[in-house]
Amino acid sequence: MLTLPGRYIDATSDFGFKKLFGCEPNKPLLIAFLNEIFIGKHKITDLVFLKNEHQGEDQNTAKAILDISCVDDKGNYFLVEIQRTDQRFFKDRCLYYSSRFISDIAPKGAVDLWKYELPPVYLIALMERFSFEDNLPGQYIRRVSLVDNETGKEFYHKLGFIYIQLAVFDKAEDDLKTDLEQWLFVIKHLSKFVDIPRFVRKPIFKKLFEIAEVAALTKEERMAYETSLKDKWDRQNQLDFAVEKAAEEAAKKERISIARNFKQLNIPTADIAKATGLSTEEVEKL
Repeated sequence: MLTLPGRYIDATSDFGFKKLFGCEPNKPLLIAFLNEIFIGKHKITDLVFLKNEHQGEDQNTAKAILDISCVDDKGNYFLVEIQRTDQRFFKDRCLYYSSRFISDIAPKGAVDLWKYELPPVYLIALMERFSFEDNLPGQYIRRVSLVDNETGKEFYHKLGFIYIQLAVFDKAEDDLKTDLEQWLFVIKHLSKFVDIPRFVRKPIFKKLFEIAEVAALTKEERMAYETSLKDKWDRQNQLDFAVEKAAEEAAKKERISIARNFKQLNIPTADIAKATGLSTEEVEKL
């Protein structure tokens, strides 16, 4: 079923993400996806794309954020920000973006007349390359809100963070049990399919595969897609190098610690160097 990329676009690239979920003609895809994420808390009937370019951000992250105004079947109005990006201090970054998103709601001008009544705001982070270390076994989605530490009950219901960790979503096609799992499986593996998977029955999924056809892209879209893929691969290479470098530094610190312990036992320098992989000069300086 899965093979080398080719027929369908990569949904985890900036171009693919915006092509499928960030443009007006394809908003039924986003509505269907969000309704599975909200699992009944909201049933979105319509949405409007707000400011989808964030000035002041680096060139990699600015493209991967969607600000959306939603209406559900009960007439409730709420805001959603979707991010498809990974970086250090990620929790801090999510809080910063949600705070700025809320601040943008404030009316300009006579703010003193505003009663500070806010709509619900949700930040949804689609995390492709990393996950939280404190996940429960098999936990690929985290839903976070403000709670009372004493009672454990929700303190404020209008601010929510939803983290979708594709990095730990490792279900096989035969193990998919919910529509949300089907969505995540398709998003994670879209560029590797050679044909529509056999579990696809709903028209919305068939529409997604139709839109995702690389052959259906215009010449300009194809060029933008190729640039987006290159950016993604460059970022991945940078991340892989940083991880490798950090692992090497951690390993060397461990060897140095072991060497110091050996020196306290008066083990000969040459033997310490041989055992730890350090040079004799490095051992002598400890």
